[in-house]
This record gives sequence, structure tokens and C-alpha cells, in this order.
Amino acid sequence: MSVLAISNAKARSVAKQGSALSLMKLPKGGEHFVSQDRSDLRPLMKRAREERREHILIEGGDGTVRTVMTALLNSYPDDEPLPAVSILPSGTTNQIARNIGLKDLSDLKEIQKGNIRSHITSLVQIDRVNQETDPSNPVYGFLFSTGALPHVSRFAQDKLNGNGVGGGTAVVGAVLKAVTGDKTRLMPPAKHKMKAKLAGETLFKHKGTALGTIMTTLPSLMLGLDPFWGDEDAPLRMTWADGDSRKLGLNVAGLWMGRKQDRAQDGYYSHNIDRLTLKTKAPATLDGDFLELSGKKLRISASRPVTFWRAR
Repeated sequence: MSVLAISNAKARSVAKQGSALSLMKLPKGGEHFVSQDRSDLRPLMKRAREERREHILIEGGDGTVRTVMTALLNSYPDDEPLPAVSILPSGTTNQIARNIGLKDLSDLKEIQKGNIRSHITSLVQIDRVNQETDPSNPVYGFLFSTGALPHVSRFAQDKLNGNGVGGGTAVVGAVLKAVTGDKTRLMPPAKHKMKAKLAGETLFKHKGTALGTIMTTLPSLMLGLDPFWGDEDAPLRMTWADGDSRKLGLNVAGLWMGRKQDRAQDGYYSHNIDRLTLKTKAPATLDGDFLELSGKKLRISASRPVTFWRAR
């Protein structure tokens, strides 16, 4: 099996303890590359394509997965098959790995023996529509949000990470703070212009204030939270809250307990969609990292499917 293993030198566990992959023998012909900066990744993915690597192994957290997957998907034409991907968690936050990643090195050993379980999923794809002024390639990740969740993430970073609380625990603590406090102060509503499409038809439009949006292709989020209840047949799951939404704490508690029900009466909406056109000045995050997208027109959709390998 032709494997390319990529470790992020700045990932939390790698930076503190060294790469776990350096202790493991890869299959014959395998290569272990320690990335010092995201600029390493595009040339590395170009070489992986030329060498026809069959398996990409990522060692790092959510941010590492996002940057590697963006480089990977931007390096392979749509008519060329992608290599399979495995994720070994070693970052500050590892929510993606908890859904589709390895548990530890023993899982990787099982994969090398051929004991493979495949999970095929898409990623969230974000295109900037005005390519004349911003020629960047699309970015890819698993959880995109605007407004409320980025505000909560910023609070977690500024107030909780500094006190030694990290990762998903810090975000959960910030969510509890938000739902029990003044939401307009901690996560103020912002203008959102949105148009969602399903099977080529407009599903909904919104032009006005919104508390925020959240979109994913994953089956669940941190600690099993699954704040989506749309029943349409489409890969991109989206929930958004109106700027005048009510009973935030009650609705978040209901979602955490898995109560799938219509919440439109309180200003919360959920759909499975094919594409969303979005423009907002609200802060935005992708897999926990802040993106500079303020005021830009975005087209958000699901990427081509990617195969993720786990141990059987």
C-alpha cells in the first residue's frame, strides 16, 4: 500500500511529545513528511498525485485535517480518483477524528493488515463567487458556521483557553455561558443574505438579521450534539437562527437530548440542502479556525465524496 503520512509539527501532541508516526514503521514505499507550514502542502499533494499514492494519513487536529484536505481536493482533477484518507488525532481539537478518524496507532496497524472499514463522505466546500478580485481556490472542511458559534469560539479562546480549559470542553463551557446569559451581548445578531437550493429549486431565502448559521456533512458534532432536523435528501445539513429567535437555552437543551422537531415557531430552521449562497459580515469559522470572509459572496456546497479508512 503506497502511503503518505503527514504530521503537523505544530499540532498540540506533536509539538509537545513528538510525532507518534515516527515510532511506527510504514509499509514499504511509504513516506512520513513533517509539515512546518501549510505552504508545504500543495507541492506535497502534487507529488502524491504524481506518485499515485493510495493512502494519505494525517496526524494532527481539526485545523490540520482542514488544511490537508483543502490541498488534496485542490490538487486532484474531478475525473481522477482520490486516495483514501485516515486521521490520527493529535491536535487541540479532534472533533473530526471522533467521527471518522482512527482511535490510536493500533487502528493504523489493523489498516496495514488490510482490516479496513471505509466511510465515504463529502466535505463542506466554500467558493468565493467573485473570482476576479479573489482568485483563491475553494476551501474545504467539515463544520462551517457564521455568527453565534464563531462568537462562542472566540469567547472560549479568549476567556477559557487562557485558564487552561481547551478543545471541545472550552467550547461546551462557552455554549453554556451563551444559553444562560445575554445572547445579544455574547453573540449579537448580524445581517445575513442567504438563498438555499435543493435539486435546482430555491428552498428558502432570507435577507435580514440572523443569530447565525451552522453547516456540516458529519453525522454529529461534539459530544454527540446533532443540531439538525431537516429531512430533505441532500448532503449538506444546515441549521440557522433568526435574529429574533427565542428560547435559546430551551432549544439547545432539546437538541442536545436528541429531540428532532420543528422549531420554526421560535425562529430556528433546519434543512438538508445542495447549495447555499451567502453574504454576511458576521464572523465565520471552518473546523474551529476563523476565516476572513466578511462581506464576500460565498457559494457553499458539498464536495466530491472522499473515502476515509478506519480499522474494521
